[in-house]
Amino acid sequence: MNNNSLQTILLIEDDPGDALLIEEMLEQQECKACLVNTERLSEGLDYLRQNHCNMILLDMNLPDSSGLSTITRLLEAAPSLPIIVLTGHSDESFAIEAVKAGAQDYLLKGDIDGRILKRSMFYAVERKKLEIALKQTRDLFERQARIDYLTGIYNRLMFNELLEAELQRARRYNCELSLIMFDLDHFKLVNDTYSHNVGDHVLKEVAQLVSDNIRAHDIFARWGGEEFMVLIPKSDQSHASALSEKLRSICEAHDFGNGLHVTASFGVTQFNSNDNSESLVARTDKALYLAKNNGRNRIESL
Repeated sequence: MNNNSLQTILLIEDDPGDALLIEEMLEQQECKACLVNTERLSEGLDYLRQNHCNMILLDMNLPDSSGLSTITRLLEAAPSLPIIVLTGHSDESFAIEAVKAGAQDYLLKGDIDGRILKRSMFYAVERKKLEIALKQTRDLFERQARIDYLTGIYNRLMFNELLEAELQRARRYNCELSLIMFDLDHFKLVNDTYSHNVGDHVLKEVAQLVSDNIRAHDIFARWGGEEFMVLIPKSDQSHASALSEKLRSICEAHDFGNGLHVTASFGVTQFNSNDNSESLVARTDKALYLAKNNGRNRIESL
């Protein structure tokens, strides 16, 4: 706890004597804190919905809640707040489960004094900060593992996982599934003529244009380089071709800056019962090759 600024501590405790004892301990340690006491979990949750606080001291045997679900409900309401569990029962196994459930510490009421409480509060805050930082780092790594760093859409690895899932769904429910692969025409000339920074700008702009013109549940990914995939659940090949034409036209008409225009070639196919991910992608790639071989800036279907 930082003694240089006023903290708000929510004490959820139904025993007035225990609540008074906690307040006296904090005063003895000169903790500059505003202690708010509620006697029921429901009252504590109501307080958290309407007010800010820095920490929760929690009695585990309340009139309206007991056990580990109490911690869970508090963390759902305030996931960033450190929780110290207070209990009159010495049960090491329960203490371990309470910490696993998300509490930062576990104190026996009969064993604590002001010094122990203050120290526990300090370390609870520090552990919660570390927990949040670790989660943010883990989330970042998970995002980097599935998101293309340049365009912000799915990368090839994530697309392959989603493709397998959609193929299984299409087989199970006998529903339609189509795939579009498109490639920016003569993209090497963009990099060579205007610079790789401009090329990166074009890729990001294309990703945004397509994202703005597909459905929320369509799966859009950068396949590699200047190649992209759009997986379209519950859509047949004619719908995929119509969408491809829309995207082709939008790309062709778009000014990427200083009069720069870029076109794209599209390959389209539809899932059939004999397909696996490799055959579906290979057929779409073959359709794209035909589009490029037949003049580019066009759509071919197989």
